[in-house]
Amino acid sequence: MQKIKALISSPSFKSLLIQLSGFGLSFAISLVLTNIYDAKIYGDYVLVFSTLDMFAIFSLVGYNQLFSIQVPKMKTDEEKFGIYKIATKKSLIHCLLISACILLFGIFYPFQENTLRYFVFSSAIFLPFIALTIVNTNFLFSLKETLLTQFNDKIIRFVLFIGLILLGSHFTNSIGIIIAAFAVSTLVTYGISYLLRKRRIDFVKSPIPTPSKFNKTIYLLLTINTINLLFSKSDALQMAYYLGADYAGVNNVYMKMSQILHLVMSSSLLIFSPKISKIIAQERFDLVRKELNKVFRFAIPFSLALLVLVLTLSPLFLSLYKSSIYQAHNYSLTLYCVSAVFGILTGPAALILMLSNKLSHLIIGYSIELLLNLFLNAILIPRYSIEGAAYATLISELAVNLYFTYICYRHFKLNTLFFGK
Repeated sequence: MQKIKALISSPSFKSLLIQLSGFGLSFAISLVLTNIYDAKIYGDYVLVFSTLDMFAIFSLVGYNQLFSIQVPKMKTDEEKFGIYKIATKKSLIHCLLISACILLFGIFYPFQENTLRYFVFSSAIFLPFIALTIVNTNFLFSLKETLLTQFNDKIIRFVLFIGLILLGSHFTNSIGIIIAAFAVSTLVTYGISYLLRKRRIDFVKSPIPTPSKFNKTIYLLLTINTINLLFSKSDALQMAYYLGADYAGVNNVYMKMSQILHLVMSSSLLIFSPKISKIIAQERFDLVRKELNKVFRFAIPFSLALLVLVLTLSPLFLSLYKSSIYQAHNYSLTLYCVSAVFGILTGPAALILMLSNKLSHLIIGYSIELLLNLFLNAILIPRYSIEGAAYATLISELAVNLYFTYICYRHFKLNTLFFGK
């Protein structure tokens, strides 16, 4: 009983609750947009605003992940803040250039609907704030400041967005309400992330590490991020191309529901093995397997129970959407969930490769995943609709997870599977 109480009161468990709440609110956004407007408007929203993530990551050129690799190795706050200042300056320059390109695209591209043009314009304007929010958030994560940071990103932003849309819908159904809600929630989230960072660490003058010291790592991380983002967006883009924007929105909801299972592994690592990143940094791989055993004892039964719960309740949840497309293709949700469980069974191999700086293997693995997914999508989506995209994801993710598992065993003699020694 005492162990359970200690678990519930731990920061890691609270972090898990915040992330689960964030998932719930993201579903609420899809419900609100689909039911107040229509499935196509939500699909357009998914395509345009989710692509903002891709532009933001390009702006960051890997600095957000560099924090997790380099900051724990630094002894003083001044050194840590030095990296933060480099990341902020370079990210701002990059995202301003990208924003200018997006604006030019929005001006000259012959859109069939003004709705998409308005979405594109707003995305260009608010890209710098999104990129700098990611910088602040990931820097705070590297300093172990997680609870308030996650609450800001997962709860406050979504609640503001939903609340403003519901309030505005009483007066008009104009698409401008979505853009205004996005603008306000983005600006408020950025302001809070800035204040949280400033409260935790802030030096007027601090030694800045030589940027060239990190150049190779930065380029490798940028390559990894680019491949990952192309993979994560390829389903939505190919779905919209072959079937229409409304199908892209539906597929996005299915993937969000399966991502709850993906959360099991990361939350299990936080709750049951908060020191695993430190052990990997010290290259004590003889201890990593013991830590993974602790994680798997929780992750496997929890993920299977969650799988049953998601599949059982999904018909009821999907019936809340007015569009019939959501109910017609829910078999693909089962496929996405199975893919997530396979990811749990093969363990956190990708995370171990990232923390041990084996970035070239991540590039190879994610490239295989991307190319395989693009090829399978092109074949399966026209023939099997949303289910085809789900099959493509299942096969490509299983392939890359097994590859990363093999690399971990070959390099470190470390078994990341949930069974064996």
